[in-house]
Amino acid sequence: MSGPFVSARSLSKQFGDHRAVDNVTLEVSKGEVISIIGPSGAGKSSLIRCLNLLEVPDAGSLRIGDTSIDFDNGRPSKAQVAGLRRFTGMVFQSFNLFPHFTALKNVALPQMRVHRRSRAEAEERAMEELGRVGLTSKADSYPAQCSGGQQQRIAIARALAMDPELMLFDEPTSGLDPEIGAEILQVMRKLAADEMTMLVVTHEMEFARQVSNQIAVMVDGAVIEQSSPEKIMSDPDQERTSKFLSAVLGR
Repeated sequence: MSGPFVSARSLSKQFGDHRAVDNVTLEVSKGEVISIIGPSGAGKSSLIRCLNLLEVPDAGSLRIGDTSIDFDNGRPSKAQVAGLRRFTGMVFQSFNLFPHFTALKNVALPQMRVHRRSRAEAEERAMEELGRVGLTSKADSYPAQCSGGQQQRIAIARALAMDPELMLFDEPTSGLDPEIGAEILQVMRKLAADEMTMLVVTHEMEFARQVSNQIAVMVDGAVIEQSSPEKIMSDPDQERTSKFLSAVLGR
């Protein structure tokens, strides 16, 4: 494969009369971290969901790794969806853990179902990833016995255990106390240091500034500019970007 690892071209997604994703073009190279910022309702989460085909775009094309889909030719097949998703792990705002399973089983079960790993193999890998996020001691705990930050770290371990080459994060610290959110950001910083390719929808401006290779700004479903953190934060091209940053940084 040559060129960027992720290439989205003219992606669009409409819900009724609302264009949630409007002709978005985005490229991500291997090992890059791109943060997606913008006001509420800008389409950031819809874009991330389109990249994992949780929402199927109405138009445009998407390539992740060596799998390409042209949505102008209609809905993708199950094989195309599976081919694209094998590259990606996703972490949501909500943790989406099974409440009646331990942390260990929450991380092991998807491996057994998708990768057909044996229980022993899946649990061994689950313990490795729980250790990676600092939660080995919580392996036998249920989600209700874990803090919000611990539950989110279990969700990250679950995604990493699936061997993704791309991690998608949809506001993973949303709704968490700042101190707990800092735990999640520290895990993500370590992933970035390990050169994990990541697309991160975030309202954490310091994370975007310090960890990202590029920042993409979304407004009204469109990416209005994309550049280095230094450029976006200090000298944005678009007045709408300046207005948004003034609002969030001036609090």
